Amino acid sequence: MSDAAKDAQLNYDLEQQIGYLLRRAYQRHTSIFQKEISDEHLTSVQFAVMVTVQKLGSAPLVQISHETAIDHATLRDIVSRLKKRDLIKVIQDSADRRQKLVSITSAGKTLLEVAIPAARDITEETLSPLTPCERLAALEVLKKLAVSSD
Repeated sequence: MSDAAKDAQLNYDLEQQIGYLLRRAYQRHTSIFQKEISDEHLTSVQFAVMVTVQKLGSAPLVQISHETAIDHATLRDIVSRLKKRDLIKVIQDSADRRQKLVSITSAGKTLLEVAIPAARDITEETLSPLTPCERLAALEVLKKLAVSSD
């Protein structure tokens, strides 16, 4: 193989790669989230856990992990941080002592009452460079990409 052919084979435009673009879009979204959310200590992932716990009621970590697509070890750390802030509570499942059940506290509900409307605005700002048609297309494409083939 000639040097020119090797150079052509090694030419890789990072800025055109899906992983790079997804990471940049996520960084932009995270920046908007941190700027707009009223609680400076709440991360977007913690918010996702709280919304999920609110939706499920009292739920085991395994179910929350599945619903949020957060691995169990990471979720335990997030739950610990939210518990320290009294935003969620964790109790032993009386039916299965090996299982811990997570539920939202009144402080957590109060925070979500403020954070959820802000989160809607954050989504709007994240999508603001797109036309209405592009927004629909982007969300549909991301939904397809997010589905695991496992």
